[in-house]
Amino acid sequence: MLSACSGYKPPPPSPLQPNPATVAAHAAWTQRLAGGVNFPLHVAAVDGRLIMADASGDVMALDATTGSVAWRTHVASSLVAGVGTDGTTSAVVSGSSELIAIRNGMVAWKVPLASQSYTAPLVAGGRVFVVNADRSIAAYDAGNGYRLWQQKARAGNEDNLVLKQDSLLMAAGGGLLVGVAGRIVAFNPDNGAPLGEVTLAIPRGVDEVARMSDVVAPASRVGNSLCARTFQANVACADYGKSAIAWSQPSDGTSGISGDARIVVGADSLGDVVAWSRADGKQLWKNTTFRHRGLSAPLVMGDNVLVADAQGYVHVLDAADGELRNRVATDGAPIQVAPVAAGRDLAVVVGAKGTVSAIRLQ
Repeated sequence: MLSACSGYKPPPPSPLQPNPATVAAHAAWTQRLAGGVNFPLHVAAVDGRLIMADASGDVMALDATTGSVAWRTHVASSLVAGVGTDGTTSAVVSGSSELIAIRNGMVAWKVPLASQSYTAPLVAGGRVFVVNADRSIAAYDAGNGYRLWQQKARAGNEDNLVLKQDSLLMAAGGGLLVGVAGRIVAFNPDNGAPLGEVTLAIPRGVDEVARMSDVVAPASRVGNSLCARTFQANVACADYGKSAIAWSQPSDGTSGISGDARIVVGADSLGDVVAWSRADGKQLWKNTTFRHRGLSAPLVMGDNVLVADAQGYVHVLDAADGELRNRVATDGAPIQVAPVAAGRDLAVVVGAKGTVSAIRLQ
């Protein structure tokens, strides 16, 4: 049986469609990280800057308009999660389970974590919030790294396995929202007290891998509506103010989703890009032309949807019907970071070799 599995070859990626180029899109600038990217990097865009990192421990700030380097610093021998920032303090997690804060391009402090973390820290309200692999959540003073509180999420049906990718961690409505094994749990950011939770998916399956159903990032929030994907299970929208599910649609996917007030868009494990109505979850369109291309999470930008693939292409789709509008090539390496909005008409992706590419839409 193991021998048979070792001979498995994945299906070849779907061939590229002819590029219609019905909307203008081009590479505005490129930049290079010092090393490659093989961890769940989160690119933070704030105050006209982009903060990012590579696996070898370098953290870099770029001007979002030009790509020029504002500062670059080496903080650890390896990194496994980051970057979170509020524009003043940036935070990453090292391979040796240290939370590291950077300010003005220099290391401000380092503290050991209770366990490893694979989710980019959240920096907000003068605090740094961390989700650990042991499913504990902790808050640290952004000024000096003092641990303010630590809370273990309520035990559920989850097993010991945890995804080595970004989980949901965001501030909303005065609360701290955390994805834990198919649930969105709200905590008081001041003291860690639980405020409520809503279940997006119930872990099922015959083994630990099949039962994994963590809520993955990125997610989409508009007002009290929070839409997210649970790993291998579904895409759902919830009214987190009422702790109630608005709708849920089955979708076997591993990457996060994007959306606006109209639509929610995600790419499933097969490579289909699907859009649902944010109001009621009705499927609006499905693009099946990118199968087996290793798609990233999408990004909804106005009338366009951007999605990147493992061959280094960024595809621009029409948000109204999902049809291809344009395609931009990067360096050919797999895109490791899903498109991130860096302005009204600018998105940034990062490839496995550390190439940072800014795509401008017009």
